[in-house]
Amino acid sequence: SRLSRFITSENTTVDQAFFDAVAADKDLGATRGIDATLKAFKLNAILLPTDVSSTPAAIAGYPIVTVPLGFLPADTPLAPAEPVRESGPNQPFGLSFLGTAFSEFDLVSFAFAYEQATHTRLKQLAFAEAIPKTQLADVVGR
Repeated sequence: SRLSRFITSENTTVDQAFFDAVAADKDLGATRGIDATLKAFKLNAILLPTDVSSTPAAIAGYPIVTVPLGFLPADTPLAPAEPVRESGPNQPFGLSFLGTAFSEFDLVSFAFAYEQATHTRLKQLAFAEAIPKTQLADVVGR
């Protein structure tokens, strides 16, 4: 029955193996991962391509900020949607800034400085169908 499945699912959170796995992830992602890298190389942040950067931050529970890095060439073949497209013409790709716990302010500052220096987001305009017809200013505060 639904009730018994619900009770069973609720009981899975008290399994010691779950808590051991969470602790191992935290140790690997934070202590021996991001924190160890920042300390060993005397870094304020770690920069990675966006497509590979979210896992370490997610495992550690640490902040991550992503900014535009560039665009694939216009002649890039359109990959099949399985369920999402991995690549296509003018597809943007990003650069992620990872930091330690509570480093959000620094990461946003670094990302902002990068965006101001490069203006990458302005190098490829959105196609007409992707531009919203209604803007926030049209609906907020009415």
